[in-house]
Amino acid sequence: MKLMVEHAGDESERVRRIPARVPAQVDGLTSMRVVARAMVESGVHAVLVESPTGPVGLVTAKNVIEALAAGADPDVVWAGEIMGPAPRMVSCEQHPAAIGDEMAAYGLEIVAVVDEDAQLGVASALDILGAVVRAAREPKHRVT
Repeated sequence: MKLMVEHAGDESERVRRIPARVPAQVDGLTSMRVVARAMVESGVHAVLVESPTGPVGLVTAKNVIEALAAGADPDVVWAGEIMGPAPRMVSCEQHPAAIGDEMAAYGLEIVAVVDEDAQLGVASALDILGAVVRAAREPKHRVT
């Protein structure tokens, strides 16, 4: 009987499959203008809204655009007023296809990526798609 397994190298070696970018972090009383500036400076189109206990929400570029379209003043509206819920947490070691399935099932644009060796990061749907494509190209090894 032959079994297909993914090659992960040495069993003690951790395999980081999910790329993550470190977003800016703001508190809930940060103005929308400062939030937008933080997104531009970090190159990540989202910021984590933090409290002393950890992330309480996420503001995405979409949240900012929707608020502006509704007439929000970027110097008066705060991050806490336009943020969505705290992002779904995933492990950097999870298979990207499983994360993609979860994102599709729940309509998620961004997930938080947890790695014990790095800062909390975020990954967009496009980041996950890229990881799925890379995983599909990984060589498979036959074990008999």
